[in-house]
Amino acid sequence: MKLWYTFLRDLKVSFRTFYIYIEIVMALIFVAVALFVVPEEYVPTVRAYVHVEESPMASAVKERLEEGGESIVFVDSRDALVNSLSADRESSGVSVTFDGSKINYEVVLQGYEGDRVRNMVKASILSDYLEKMPGFESKAEIQVLDTRSTKLSDRVGILPVFLLFNSGFVGLFVVAAYIFIDKDEGTIRALTVTPVRIRDYLISKMGVMMMTGIVTGLLTTILVAGKDANYPYLLLLLIGTNIFGTAIGLLIASFYDNIINSMGSIFIVVFLLATATVSYYMPAFSPMAVKLLPSYPMLFAFKEVFLAEPDSSFVFMVAAGSAAAGILIFGAALYRFKKTLTVVGGAF
Repeated sequence: MKLWYTFLRDLKVSFRTFYIYIEIVMALIFVAVALFVVPEEYVPTVRAYVHVEESPMASAVKERLEEGGESIVFVDSRDALVNSLSADRESSGVSVTFDGSKINYEVVLQGYEGDRVRNMVKASILSDYLEKMPGFESKAEIQVLDTRSTKLSDRVGILPVFLLFNSGFVGLFVVAAYIFIDKDEGTIRALTVTPVRIRDYLISKMGVMMMTGIVTGLLTTILVAGKDANYPYLLLLLIGTNIFGTAIGLLIASFYDNIINSMGSIFIVVFLLATATVSYYMPAFSPMAVKLLPSYPMLFAFKEVFLAEPDSSFVFMVAAGSAAAGILIFGAALYRFKKTLTVVGGAF
């Protein structure tokens, strides 16, 4: 009963402050952006600017190049080609000149491309010509290693990142803010002369953060992904990651007296956790240092929620591991609060 009473009190207090509304407003803004700004499938248009030297063969060459698609833009001179590339930094160019019956293709790149990109462009041009040679037979084979892999739409693909940080880790900042408010008002120290234990006080804070994270996470997913999500798995991950993130916030708050002094530690933790998003969007960049971050498996576990055949064992492992790690961190935070609140007769 004491824990339930403390939880209800903290829940009422939370709606009197603006911190809890941060998470709700962020969720609503994300839904609006996802539905009305982010396309279902984003296909970038990379233009290729082409200059073809005047020649009797110029028309035939242009017809051949136009087969490449609508992204081909013809210009009048090589200088115009260079100027076009300067104005459009994501484009490439081709300058075609003639030496008698010989056609010279000069590929003009931006300059920031690495050797891999340059070799890929070269191989692409060579393969295009090889395919037109009589008797050519391609020996290339495509083997799918992960048969259960599914590409999420661009709109749903951003949901795992949002769910992890808004529903899981925003509580890290908000719960610390609540603790500092109570420190300023003397609420925490007053617990030493009341029947409420500091453990129940901290658990109630985690409960408020968890409830908010679950509500915003489910609401966001329903509005953006609809029925294309495994909601029982989602609920498990929201609970596990919220316990983990909130516990970190409690631990950080135990070392400081006000939110200003704690901001450095909070930003460092959030920055380290956010590093995993780089590997999420660029799987080729997954160094061991990033894989060791707890946010790395959490992100990919949230992704499993939106797959047609999610890996249940992986989801359970991440949810349970996050909750277990959060409980351990909560124990450290509880020890810190008990250590700093040393009033004789306090009920801890």
